[in-house]
Amino acid sequence: MSKYALKPDPSPKPSAISMVHAIIEGLEVGEYIPGQRLVEAELCARFGVGRQAVRDALQQLQVRGVVSITPNRGAALVTLTPQQGVDTLKVTELLFGLAAESAACEIAKGASSDRLAFATAELERLQNSMSPRDFVTARRQFYSALAATANNDELSHLLARVRVHVLRAQYGFLRLRGQHASELIAVGKKILEGDPAGAGKLSREHVRKLQETLKEYEKGA
Repeated sequence: MSKYALKPDPSPKPSAISMVHAIIEGLEVGEYIPGQRLVEAELCARFGVGRQAVRDALQQLQVRGVVSITPNRGAALVTLTPQQGVDTLKVTELLFGLAAESAACEIAKGASSDRLAFATAELERLQNSMSPRDFVTARRQFYSALAATANNDELSHLLARVRVHVLRAQYGFLRLRGQHASELIAVGKKILEGDPAGAGKLSREHVRKLQETLKEYEKGA
């Protein structure tokens, strides 16, 4: 059994999509590492499901660019080269900026802000005391609320497939969670004010800071 094997999860059997979310969250909090093989038998044991359910989840992760599947070798979490990391953040900057601007426009036109307001408040509530898992959960809720408020299905589809999950795990972005929470809170507040220009500016600045973090990591590697 792999040294990364985890104890079986006693919770109810999850769907493939909930397994996808659990594996991505596990990647971001360090339960899994980029490059690690994902052994079907171990995933079956952890999630309490059959091999077909695990294969469905792995295929979805492959579509999202988080997992590579090689014939006769199985599945493994991908790793990104420095250039792939830079490219990922360039795309993220564009998409996050567009999502923030779109959400602010929707709110300015009278769309409900309840979900995003709650997600932003939750980040603010946890900001000074959040564990890695708390932050990952709160951030996921924020981005989900942002995508819903932006009211653009195609944009939501694209955001879900940017490999920023791998990048966060591979380059240790989680250690900066306090700073990142502050930046996302600021973005959220601008969106809630119905300020597209301000929201777009802050969202792009947030991603540019991630690019600087990546460059510093590479210099010290």
